[in-house]
Amino acid sequence: MHYSNPYECAMEFAVNTDRNIFITGKAGTGKTTFLRKFREQTTKQIAVVAPTGVAAINAGGTTIHSFFHLPFTPFTPTPSGRSSLISRIKMNKTRRSVIRELEVLVIDEISMVRADVVDAIDAVLRTIRNRRSEPFGGVQMIFIGDMHQLSPVAKADEWNIVSEYYESVYFFHSHVIKEHPPVYLEFDKIFRQSDNQFIKVLNEVRNNSLSTEGINLLKSRYIPDFNPPTEENYITLTTHNYSADNINSAEMNKLKTSIHKFPAIVKGSFPENAFPVDEILELKEGAKVMFIKNDTETPRRFYNGKIGVITSINNDIVTVECPEDHHEISVSTLTWENIRYSTNQETNVIEEEIIGTFEQIPLRLAWAITIHKSQGLTFDKAVIDAGKAFSPGQVYVALSRCKSLEGIILKSPVIYESISVDEQIVQFSSSKPDEVFINSELENARKQFKNSLLLQLYNFNPIYNAARSWYFATKGEEPSFNEETIPFTDEICKQLEQIDQVAEKFKVQLNRIVSPDNVDTQFLSERLNSSSAYFIEKLETLMDSIKKSPATTDSKANAKEYDESISSIFTDLALKKHLIKATADHFSVEAYYTARNKFKVPDLNIKSYSRGKTSVQLKSKHPDLLNELVQVRNYMSENENLPPYIVASTKTLVQMADYMPETDKDLLKIYGFGKKKLARFGAEFLEVINDYIAENGLQSEMIHFKES
Repeated sequence: MHYSNPYECAMEFAVNTDRNIFITGKAGTGKTTFLRKFREQTTKQIAVVAPTGVAAINAGGTTIHSFFHLPFTPFTPTPSGRSSLISRIKMNKTRRSVIRELEVLVIDEISMVRADVVDAIDAVLRTIRNRRSEPFGGVQMIFIGDMHQLSPVAKADEWNIVSEYYESVYFFHSHVIKEHPPVYLEFDKIFRQSDNQFIKVLNEVRNNSLSTEGINLLKSRYIPDFNPPTEENYITLTTHNYSADNINSAEMNKLKTSIHKFPAIVKGSFPENAFPVDEILELKEGAKVMFIKNDTETPRRFYNGKIGVITSINNDIVTVECPEDHHEISVSTLTWENIRYSTNQETNVIEEEIIGTFEQIPLRLAWAITIHKSQGLTFDKAVIDAGKAFSPGQVYVALSRCKSLEGIILKSPVIYESISVDEQIVQFSSSKPDEVFINSELENARKQFKNSLLLQLYNFNPIYNAARSWYFATKGEEPSFNEETIPFTDEICKQLEQIDQVAEKFKVQLNRIVSPDNVDTQFLSERLNSSSAYFIEKLETLMDSIKKSPATTDSKANAKEYDESISSIFTDLALKKHLIKATADHFSVEAYYTARNKFKVPDLNIKSYSRGKTSVQLKSKHPDLLNELVQVRNYMSENENLPPYIVASTKTLVQMADYMPETDKDLLKIYGFGKKKLARFGAEFLEVINDYIAENGLQSEMIHFKES
């Protein structure tokens, strides 16, 4: 199918491929609408982030730094820089689980994200997901934003640190984007403006190509002494907060009506820098205000950016009259939500969890606001004072807020420096591919995505690697585990290795089948059906083995790591089995995701911590002595408030029981005993051993002892 509508094309890329995409477009082309509809349609595991708290709240996501726990310092894209970053990131199990399950990450307002932050995100995703060779750790990235609008903030001292690594601050000069550029998709249908002459001027401003005609048109809107008539809904756009605050305060003071104060209701976690409006909102009858949230009722009475005048205030009800409406609008408090992402323990599906709310009247004073706060809004009439524009793109943002040229009044002459767009952005914008290329890419990407999902389904290497890591981590703590543990973990790894080896060969066959342009779907289905029986049987056998884990340890920390690792491996295997079974007759992207979203995490009741019970699992030539030693060890650990394995590990206990050391010199040869431990605990153990030898007429076996 050929797509001429970039909106539909973008949705196809987002839903039915795994390609990274950059969605851009002039103000008012529907980027925000796209994000909302994509979230409604996709069955992929998705998270949305943005560079600032307010942008994140508006996008229904979280900030980049809170999601990834990034430090607020520049990132250098070097081996040492990556190591330093990873060492400083402290993530709990829940956040790591979210990142590992993540399939799509949307970064909204990408124009404000620095290049080094994008590389930092890439480094974290590769590391946490253990997919170091894949850009962004295999996560599909969707970047949304207009590079001609607000730019990244780069303080001089921070930029000095990273400038040698980057051509510019913009996201497209990050190393990962330069090496793996996303598909460039531009929405070109403008919903905000219908004035062709005005659209032409805006395009010229975007492209650093303002014509004489365009300059003259802007000059015609320069009216420095203009005072907005009270009855008309003009809003003044300024470059700085203090300018907007001064205008609003002056206008409020002119009103003779009483001030009404509305304190916000803040619950849970909702950072102050993400408050969408003042915590203590001061309003008066007669004040010009702007709605800052879309109406939740149907039909919709107001939208974010709609301007009116307060006609009455009764308790917590504010009534606003808007000139284009026949009826006044009465509004009470609305709620903004601060979310975080977590994984459902039963399904492994990423969910949004509300961790805080902000409840307030959705109004702000609207005689003036900053250009920054106006981003994303639409006005019929605006007075623009952008003479002090301090960042590229501010003038464009201000101009593009308006529906028509006639609705614009320029309070200060627009100088070329404030209009000019960074040449780096102009050059990047010129890289936009044509429609034929995009459709060709889409067709290839759809096929590749389906094939990669299929091959990924039979890729057991990540699970095998996780099992090997589990084995070596357990092996490193061998003394605290019973003797059956290491052989068991080794056997699990061997079974997984066998499955992995067969799967690798099967993937070669699958690759040959799906590579041609015309895939023999019947033959593919036959191969999947016949192979599924083998893999399901092997997986069931392996999962049954895991359920019989014999491991016990007297270390809570080691037990926690062991239990979490084996449960994670078991869940991954159960998911593989579930998906292979569900797609055995027919494989499709839809079938894959439908099955994945129906998956329930199986219950694996593995608890390897067994304080005081370890002796049951241990074997010794002298089991009665071993039991006594365990009891003494546990008594001392409670008395000293220490973990049992610190007093004596299971390996230490078994060696003492087997070889029966009689003296301090003998005990120093036993695993885990040094001079300090001997002085602290040795006497109690030796007393038990010597009593046992005497009572049973035995001799010490230390003559046969060999250190291990």
